[in-house]
Amino acid sequence: MIAERYRGAPRLNINPETGETLCIACNLCALACPENLIVVGWQRDDLTRRKVLTAFTYDTSRCMFCGLCEDACPTDCLELTQDFEMATYSREGAIWDRHRLEEGPTPARYVR
Repeated sequence: MIAERYRGAPRLNINPETGETLCIACNLCALACPENLIVVGWQRDDLTRRKVLTAFTYDTSRCMFCGLCEDACPTDCLELTQDFEMATYSREGAIWDRHRLEEGPTPARYVR
């Protein structure tokens, strides 16, 4: 059993109706992170004058799972889930991009 308040693997939530990310590229999660491990890339749309998320990276090897980034998010798009299987064989595997954050962790299935 996992504790109710356990904070594990990060996830970027998407709108289930439209399939688009809920992130508005405000960069508040990166500013709230004490380890400076979140990088938000954005670009301004000329028609709507709004920021559009272009890149989002999260370094899980440096994360201390404090939840400050989750609390700072105004749209609740960044969430620390209860998934705990995040082991990789390389350091590059610990840096999650936008696609991996949206799909969540994919633990390897081992068979005998």
